[in-house]
Amino acid sequence: MAGAFQSVDEALKIKPDAACICTFSNDHVRSAVRCAKTGCHLFIEKPLSLDLKGTDELAGIIKEKNLITMVGCNMRFHPAMSHIHKVLTGHPLFAKKLWGNFEFGFYLPFDKEDYQSSYKANKCMGGNLIFDDIHELDIAVWWFGQPQEVVCYKKVLSSLKMDTEDNVDMIIKFKSGAVCNVHMDYLQHQYSRRCKVVCEEGTISWDFSNGRIATITKADRQLTWMDMPWDLRDGRMYKDEIRYFLNCVKEGKETFNSVERSMGVLKLAVAANKSCVSGTWERVEGE
Repeated sequence: MAGAFQSVDEALKIKPDAACICTFSNDHVRSAVRCAKTGCHLFIEKPLSLDLKGTDELAGIIKEKNLITMVGCNMRFHPAMSHIHKVLTGHPLFAKKLWGNFEFGFYLPFDKEDYQSSYKANKCMGGNLIFDDIHELDIAVWWFGQPQEVVCYKKVLSSLKMDTEDNVDMIIKFKSGAVCNVHMDYLQHQYSRRCKVVCEEGTISWDFSNGRIATITKADRQLTWMDMPWDLRDGRMYKDEIRYFLNCVKEGKETFNSVERSMGVLKLAVAANKSCVSGTWERVEGE
């Protein structure tokens, strides 16, 4: 049975196999718990939540009912991110990671002319740049492993009319000893996304604007380039992640970014947000 429904209760009466949770960020867990209790497998749009409230209950229901879950992480399906991950996990010259840099930014009014009505500009709707751009934290944890502590600063630097921050800078220390710095903003007048990972024996970087991956090692000292053009507007990453999730549901196997696995990233974001208030380093819960 398919069609439109006037309420969640009405939709759940047909006993769907899976549910996509795409409500405002501050309502994800409540909605997920509601659907999980009926036995729905869950695809939850990022971020999982803005805090840890209710996550233990959700995790308990998921385990009890043996549900397949996935927290949206479309950037993992970008070919450049996948390629760098393979290099960092499979190439011996990139085995020891030392330092990483991640940057993301765009001008909020260019994204939406009436940006003031967007959740990104309103705390009451779940707006919070750290969580809205949790992709960079997700990739950092994917590549560097368990985060240990973080220090973060966020503020409204511009004249944009919003009650959420438009600029974030943070430093993350990882259990491995590696360090990353992450920058996020709603200020740049063009879409910007780039990253660099420096390892003991080599360095690899990517810049969305030129669509190229650059690699260099101590062994050859020659910079090599790989073209990786990609248009975010065609939606391929989103299609690929949904296809991946549905295949995991069909095969009954855990996704690589289940609710359980994504908790480390959420705890990092929560600690970073806490650091903005305390003004000091914050331990990542569970470390």
